[in-house]
Amino acid sequence: MKQKISRRAFLQGSAAALASTALCGSLSLSAGAEESEQVFRYAITDDPDSLDPGYTLNSFASPVFYNCFVGLVRYNTDSELIPGAAADWTVSDDGLVWTFTLNEGMQWSNGTDVTAADFEYAWQRVLTAEFGASGAYMLYNYIENAQNYYNGECEWEDVGIKVLDDLTLEVTLASPCSYFTALLATWTYMPVCKAVVSENEDWATDYDNYVSNGPFTIESYRMGEAIYLVKNEYYWLKDEVSLDRINLMIFQDLTTALNAYEADELDGLTKVPSSSISSLKGRDDFYSISLFSNTYWMFNTTDEYLSDPLVREALTISIDRTALIEDVLQTSSTPATGHVPYGYIQSDGQDFREAGGDYGITADPQIDRALELLAEAGYEDPSEITIRVCYYTSDTVKKVAETLASMWETNLGINCEIESSEWSVFYDQILDLDYGVAAMGDSATYMHPMAFLQTYQGSEPPLETGWRSEEYDAYLAQALSTTDEAEADECLHAAEDLFMNDYVLLPLYYGSSAMMMKDYVSNWAITACSIEVFDGIELLEH
Repeated sequence: MKQKISRRAFLQGSAAALASTALCGSLSLSAGAEESEQVFRYAITDDPDSLDPGYTLNSFASPVFYNCFVGLVRYNTDSELIPGAAADWTVSDDGLVWTFTLNEGMQWSNGTDVTAADFEYAWQRVLTAEFGASGAYMLYNYIENAQNYYNGECEWEDVGIKVLDDLTLEVTLASPCSYFTALLATWTYMPVCKAVVSENEDWATDYDNYVSNGPFTIESYRMGEAIYLVKNEYYWLKDEVSLDRINLMIFQDLTTALNAYEADELDGLTKVPSSSISSLKGRDDFYSISLFSNTYWMFNTTDEYLSDPLVREALTISIDRTALIEDVLQTSSTPATGHVPYGYIQSDGQDFREAGGDYGITADPQIDRALELLAEAGYEDPSEITIRVCYYTSDTVKKVAETLASMWETNLGINCEIESSEWSVFYDQILDLDYGVAAMGDSATYMHPMAFLQTYQGSEPPLETGWRSEEYDAYLAQALSTTDEAEADECLHAAEDLFMNDYVLLPLYYGSSAMMMKDYVSNWAITACSIEVFDGIELLEH
């Protein structure tokens, strides 16, 4: 017997997510817009490295993907997972076979029909190793034979993705997955228009012909300035969309963005300068959103000095996280003492982070212990060590880089060389192991520890530290394959223990997002997984 899941039956809340905000509204105008149009102007902090949802995991593209594309499952403005392109679906008793029925009448922004074949084609692209998708593991770790196909060990016909007809897609999993619906809501699982993309490999930079199936599509993109979205008149739920345009304005300098907001040139900010938080947080248009995220720095474990885990541990425990959060960043973030943040409740009712412990990491610095570790590593004189502190262009990240370097120089006596670069250059440095310690973070797109642990799994992880562990990979594989949730939790903890006890990362703080939204903007949400739900926004006169 199969389990039937319908729109009414399936309203499940996203844990720790922000509920929708009901406020008043206004008309916003911008270049290219008619006076009668509703235009939402929102500041983002950098250019995405790609606007192809199958290719990138870069979070700067998030507001584009979640407002231009709709996967089988989506989030509503109450931060709830609901059916998206799928009208409903069934799941076999063993939890392996999922059969999705698509909504009738769905069209791409070029007026052609959205079909099950578009989903199959999109997922096949992601699973084709030559394509180079950063998020391929998000499919091949779950779908039957998907990893074998990615590795060139089987044919596409052997993969558990089948088109039964234009509106029916069947997916067979390698093992049951309790959070598969949350995965389906991520942009890596979003469809692309097969007819367009198969004929134009540069479609994602051809903005005159950028094709999407969501409430908006890209009208134009000016690098370093803005990504302009316009309402998709072929969207099957277009009558539920009040906005005519979304202008995603790019501000690398957060102070400049805040000034534009205060001058009523913006309706919302994704992030505010840390130095302004204390003066803003009493205002009605200020929001501090709890996120399922972790800000950390990566160690290059192949570096001359950082190849020694004792050195990595010394650097990790010598940081004053309290001062960093309260004095430098002036946020309400929580000091990070492990890789997986707070927020995921495991099968026994405990929070995963609380059950996992702190790995000897504290909010306050442990300077004496750190110096002992350096001496044990052979550095009686820590000034023999030089660390390259690398970060991407960002006001906040620059402050963190300077603070870390100052703490290491002051507390331990080591030498630091601070280097910055634009994101695209920085990311290439990461992949090439051309750094010492590097700024990074994970903002999960689904509520599960795998969202963090899988980032460093396998022989070709999407972020490169030089660290590999077959035992780590085996624990994650076992967590995925078991149907016993308690056993899965144990495996996940065992994997994190291996990772953290080797000090591959320097955890700093768990996420909260300090942002601004005008009080005339109504019916929006940003979930605990940093998903921007803007298709329901209304701007009323003010």
